[in-house]
Amino acid sequence: MSLEGIFKVESISVGGELVPLLEGSAMTLEVEGDRVTGSAGINRYMGPWDEERLFGLLATTLMGGPPELMSQEQIYLGHLEAADSYETEDDEIRFVADGLVIVTMRRAGTDDASKTS
Repeated sequence: MSLEGIFKVESISVGGELVPLLEGSAMTLEVEGDRVTGSAGINRYMGPWDEERLFGLLATTLMGGPPELMSQEQIYLGHLEAADSYETEDDEIRFVADGLVIVTMRRAGTDDASKTS
């Protein structure tokens, strides 16, 4: 699967366990060539992308928000920068660090109902 396109975050690792995003929050990743952009929930982020080295240093806007959303955002951005590999299956991407899945995403516009067995 090509990583070009827009993906919606489904879960992030918190304390070693994958958990869904906080209710009412949304995070995205858009990969276009050698750049990534997206929403981390409150702030937008952008940075370099390489299929082998993955994410470079990510820059963000500096807006504030509720503490729980800011915490979720910081965890997500930290995970992207920590990722050392990724796995793909159907329309899902799983970013991995030290052998553990830390972020799961699905290509925007797809859901489990569209999967075929």
